[in-house]
Amino acid sequence: MGTLRRATPDDAVALTRLRGFMHTSMGDELSEQWRVECESAFRRRLATDGFRAYVVEEGDVAVAGGAGWLDEHLPSPYLLSGVRGHIASISTDPAHRRKGYARMVFAALMEWFHALDVARVDLRATDDGRVLYEQFGFTLLGGATMAWFAPGGRAGLR
Repeated sequence: MGTLRRATPDDAVALTRLRGFMHTSMGDELSEQWRVECESAFRRRLATDGFRAYVVEEGDVAVAGGAGWLDEHLPSPYLLSGVRGHIASISTDPAHRRKGYARMVFAALMEWFHALDVARVDLRATDDGRVLYEQFGFTLLGGATMAWFAPGGRAGLR
């Protein structure tokens, strides 16, 4: 059985490796530049209060992980604080799937948001993750989400 713990900046390499599994499962090709940028972002963001990640280890190897952060939007009539949580990169090493590790990471992130009284948490679900998120009460939103990409950028949900 794996052990859940809060990630530190020293876990940037492991979290990047795990995030890579998520991207390759969606058909993305990973580059060395992506790896370097992702590790840097994890190191930088894990040193802040508004970003948190967890890993599950078997022995001393991180086999699952995920991250969450706070986003400040303008207040709406339904969310006066404007603060939303966001979850991303829930990923498990393919050799360690179906052991409940993603659920452990996800639950820890949700507990963090609840402790901060965050009233809305957003994420983008893959088909593989949708069932887990629905079990936590997430619903699929429709409609109006749009994005702009600079020339050469890649459109999509990644």
